[in-house]
Amino acid sequence: MKKVMLLFGGQSLEHEVSLQSAMAVWKNVDVKKYRMIPVYIDKKGNWFFYDGVKDTLPTILPKDLVKIENVIAELKKVDIVFPMIHGAFGEDGRLQGFLEHFGIPYVGCDAKTSMLCMDKEYMKILAIHAGIPILPTLLLTKEKIKEVNDFPVIVKPASGGSSIGIGIAKDRRELAKRYREALVCDTKVIAEKFADVRELEVGLLTKKGRPIFSPIGEILKEGEYYSYERKYINSEKVTTSPTLSKELEERIYQLALKVTTLFHLKGFARIDFFYEPDTDELYFNEVNTIPGFTEISMYPLLFQKKMTYQKLLSSILESL
Repeated sequence: MKKVMLLFGGQSLEHEVSLQSAMAVWKNVDVKKYRMIPVYIDKKGNWFFYDGVKDTLPTILPKDLVKIENVIAELKKVDIVFPMIHGAFGEDGRLQGFLEHFGIPYVGCDAKTSMLCMDKEYMKILAIHAGIPILPTLLLTKEKIKEVNDFPVIVKPASGGSSIGIGIAKDRRELAKRYREALVCDTKVIAEKFADVRELEVGLLTKKGRPIFSPIGEILKEGEYYSYERKYINSEKVTTSPTLSKELEERIYQLALKVTTLFHLKGFARIDFFYEPDTDELYFNEVNTIPGFTEISMYPLLFQKKMTYQKLLSSILESL
């Protein structure tokens, strides 16, 4: 039986989302094959063994957690690490680089890929260089606000996730406000052309280096963008059976493969696209190297037609 250290919590704004994802993973893993060792990282970066109940969301963690004094020694006792920390210090390459430095096996994308995919500015620069279509995007600064004339735009923290800090700006005054709000979440902010698009997503799982793509899913149109509440509270706002032409499906998979190759994606990830029906244009949006893993999250839902949640987790843990 393999010993798996499940890391969750962390220092980012997505701390609570990580708790939900990790609890779903812990609840659904094949206990006949894997012994899960859940480790909680608090918002200050301290590591603790978590001995709470796996079937309930630990919104309030036990007060008597055992602090891990020698993190490296404990990491070396396990066979594999399953990082389930979204956002900064978990999804941006820093955790992966730490594990790589000490030779600790882990699932998911490596440090370089994680860093590039987390920073939307770098990710989009590389996509443009590779000829992958994206919506017009600008690295926003206080000075650049005066240069934006084509509204509306969507404003995003460059390294954010879970739709935290995202907002729509319909004029320059609103743009300045959204910019200030996004700066609370990140030191870099991007502004992207807001288009009337369909939001389409594909899950990636690799097996012996070979990419396996899930069926295509769609975020159903409700409101101006896919908010935090819609991601983690209202599961009926997504579909894993969107109405798409065979030709469009093929284009999406071709572009997904191109993105996978460009960023050297491995283990698991979710690739997001925009499709503009009026122009028939398909755009790459972003890669989530540690997507949400709750039972209502898009990534596990995308694979449900191919395999159970338990089988999906086993496939990920066997992907090294």
